[in-house]
Amino acid sequence: MAVVREHFGTTRDGRMVDRFTLRSGFLKAEVITYGAALRGLWVPYGEGDALDVVLGYSNVAGYEKNGGYVGAVIGRYANRIADARCLIEGRTVTLAPNEGVKQLHGGPGGFDSQLFQARQSGESAVSLTYTSEDGEGGFPGNLTLIVTYTLSPSALSIRYEAVSDKATYCNITNHSYFNLNGGGSAMGHRLWISARSYTPVGPDAIPISMARPVAGTPFDFTAEKAIGRDISADDQQLRNVGGFDHNFILSPAQGLRRAARLTGDRSGVIMEVWTEKPGMQLYTANGLMADSHAKNGEGYRPRQAVCLETQYFPDSPNHPEWGDILLRPGHRYDYTTEYRFSYT
Repeated sequence: MAVVREHFGTTRDGRMVDRFTLRSGFLKAEVITYGAALRGLWVPYGEGDALDVVLGYSNVAGYEKNGGYVGAVIGRYANRIADARCLIEGRTVTLAPNEGVKQLHGGPGGFDSQLFQARQSGESAVSLTYTSEDGEGGFPGNLTLIVTYTLSPSALSIRYEAVSDKATYCNITNHSYFNLNGGGSAMGHRLWISARSYTPVGPDAIPISMARPVAGTPFDFTAEKAIGRDISADDQQLRNVGGFDHNFILSPAQGLRRAARLTGDRSGVIMEVWTEKPGMQLYTANGLMADSHAKNGEGYRPRQAVCLETQYFPDSPNHPEWGDILLRPGHRYDYTTEYRFSYT
């Protein structure tokens, strides 16, 4: 069978968590109902071998204890919102903070810690549904989200669909940590990003402007280079957040297009990120610390992987001049991101 469902574990409060295994050709993926997280993704390389290219935990306790949003679906709003508040149709809305006075990734009860309902929705596909109630995280509206993982012989597609009965902000992404070597540091990975500008941030990781040119800075990935080549450069932006943790403004601005290409320096595995979203957060796992329950049996450390989170720009709810991204009743949030694999 292309999709297999089985029991994965139980949360500390007694909720049952399932695991779905998807297969298509030589690709295999594992998705769990806790946080709708991508737990494993095996891609072919070499002579019939396969590598698991995403970080994950061996049991439910790992996801509950270690944090880091490993593999999880993020919402209602991915990335940071300054002062945990925003404007919705002229009204100030107070959100739940969870990073000092800021809100990060939907707040303390974000989608990463919620249990999704799931069903097989295709030959190699699973759809996971969660209803976020009015006021959850401080956001207005009852919002219903459907996340569909579809595996093909060469790609993993994630489609996000949502509707709300009140005007609200909705910015969904996946927070997988990729290591295309299957282990060790990811700083030797080579990366290309289709972006001529990025969003600079202050020491609090909140944007100080929407866009700054990448040319002549460590943020220039318009020519492929090793991620670690410039990560220790004498640059205030890197010092502000301890490495790369910045939004890149993708070009072209619209349509399903290639946003990035990541290549494992030792494995030769290539992953292309295709998305309909306007931005992508490059995060070099600067704060990742997971000492137990890791699949590798050794725990995880900073810069062991890289996140490529497709998204609206951080703190956009406080900057309507950056574009109208409100999800209103009668409208549908519908975006797809694909991870396409090949081998050198």
